Amino acid sequence: MLWGWLLCSTCLLAQTAGLDSLKRLADKASSDSMRLAHLKVYAGRLCEYDSAKGVQLFETLIIDAEQRGYLLLAADMMLERGIIHYTRGNYFASIASDEATEKAYLKLPESPRRNWGLAAVQNNMGIAYSLFNDLPLAQEYYQRAIGQFEKLKDSSSLIVIWFNMAFLYIDIQDWQTAANFLQRSIAYYRADQPTVDHNAYIQSRARQSAMMFRLQRIPEGLRMLQQADATLARHYYPLAHIYCLNARGEYHAALGQWAQALQQHRLGYQLSQQYADPYYIADEAWAVGRAFSSLHQADSAKWYLQKALEVAKQYNYMPKVKFILKEIATDFARQGQYQQAWQTALQLANYSDTVVVRQNHNRLLLNEARYKSQLQGQRISALEKTTLEQSISIRKKSLLNYLLVAATAVLVVVSLLSYRNYKQKQLLQQQQIEQLETDKQLLAAEALMRGEEQERTRLAKDLHDGLGGMLSGVKFSFQHMRDNLVMTPDNQAAFERSLDMLNSSIHELRRVAHNMMPESLVKFGLDAALSDFCSSVHQSGALRVRYQSLHLKEASLSQQLAIAVYRIVQELISNILRHAGATQALVQVSLQNDVLQITVEDDGKGFDTTKISDSHGMGWSNIRSRVDYLQGKTDIRSNPGEGTSVFIELKPTWP
Repeated sequence: MLWGWLLCSTCLLAQTAGLDSLKRLADKASSDSMRLAHLKVYAGRLCEYDSAKGVQLFETLIIDAEQRGYLLLAADMMLERGIIHYTRGNYFASIASDEATEKAYLKLPESPRRNWGLAAVQNNMGIAYSLFNDLPLAQEYYQRAIGQFEKLKDSSSLIVIWFNMAFLYIDIQDWQTAANFLQRSIAYYRADQPTVDHNAYIQSRARQSAMMFRLQRIPEGLRMLQQADATLARHYYPLAHIYCLNARGEYHAALGQWAQALQQHRLGYQLSQQYADPYYIADEAWAVGRAFSSLHQADSAKWYLQKALEVAKQYNYMPKVKFILKEIATDFARQGQYQQAWQTALQLANYSDTVVVRQNHNRLLLNEARYKSQLQGQRISALEKTTLEQSISIRKKSLLNYLLVAATAVLVVVSLLSYRNYKQKQLLQQQQIEQLETDKQLLAAEALMRGEEQERTRLAKDLHDGLGGMLSGVKFSFQHMRDNLVMTPDNQAAFERSLDMLNSSIHELRRVAHNMMPESLVKFGLDAALSDFCSSVHQSGALRVRYQSLHLKEASLSQQLAIAVYRIVQELISNILRHAGATQALVQVSLQNDVLQITVEDDGKGFDTTKISDSHGMGWSNIRSRVDYLQGKTDIRSNPGEGTSVFIELKPTWP
């Protein structure tokens, strides 16, 4: 789905001449702009042989173009640099480069060429973020690109980008929204235009028909499929053929004709293997497995579903992995293999946790790539500035040597002042580096906390609605079996124990989902959520907890601050339960004079506070990271055998 238009144009030009001839064209150019344009083509061709040297040449050319005032040409070079990073699989560097490219285009006055380049880089960023499963940010960049292409009335590009938008919703199985976006893509198709993209139209129309079949709107879907087939007969493309085969399979599946559906999907699977595209191999293997499962051919269904899962995991198609795991669990349940269904459901839950970790890791790597890109630009600018200053300094010193040979003392003083100035600059640069490092850590902390809370909310919903619903279904099946089977007393007792274990699992799952994102925090605010949390711990009998609040109920706090305070108190109580050996605890939260104060005390065994900095546990680390991000203060007082008191002070006006 990536548009490498500028890169493709470079390749077409480069095919007409070798590297040496391209270099000669640049050397013989009649103007600086022509020289840079030829060198841009040369750098693109060089990347095919040595990407590191090619990217380095682009960096030099970008600086040269900017210094000479060719800002649009410099932005075009930056666009190609980002595409090269992407095609080499360096997605983090690609996003960091594209962000700088977008800023460069936005600084330029509007023109068709500028708007096209801006739309291209925004589309590429949308694709890169979709690979990280950051669908909201991918959608945001696609919408920006759409706005630019609509200004240009570029119908061919709009066909493709609306198709890209639809795939965000296909990946989360929102068929209706996906079908709506595909209709927007198709609306720009004009068969009589010489530059129209027939391949993109067939894909959009065929995929839209598949969405209609999924929604049981069969007559509409059949009409769309016939239109796609008719265009495919006039303009054949292998990838478009796969889409049509997939849609035909979905048509028969919607009618319950699973044998015919299997035939079409197997043809699509075979063609996707010839096309060697892993996304469509996984897609069609999944569809074939679903058809075999509906035909009660368990072994074949298992083989294709496992094949789809293997490819999806290998290429990090995160949404597809989750849906395939759900399909496998459903297949096991349909066969009455409840143990395997349960194990697959646990595997799905574990994979969701892995996705959270991977997304947070990706965010940190992306922040690191941004920081390196910014630091590299600063180093290049500093080097140029230093070189210029050194050149001026040499000329001045030479002049002084000729004119003031006898003024040795003055030269010594000047040297000392220069050295002092140099040391001051070094100190200032070090301070700037430390500030950048602090900012980077704050950004990383913010990304982690935002990502953690978003994924807690999403995972809580998935656990409650998805896995909880599946467990309830299994429980219903067990109860139905109990009412319809004749069992021995021993088997009856074992069956009842299994039902009790299943009930306990359902209650435990609901408790975990509630802890991940308490409903009272979202609906009723921080005071109610903390009161409910302390009450639940108190009622469990594990610890007697008293909760007190002052001016908190009527306070208006941002949701981010409320979540942070809730997690801090939750972590402190968890530490008391795990380590303190306490019988009583007191939680006080007050808001006075625009200062939010948190106090948590216990009568436990206490500890040596001088050793807390050596602690490697996640509890204190999570508390410190939240307090540091909110620029708060922490005071911990404790001695062995004397309990522990933790006092934290925050300002609610902080984000």
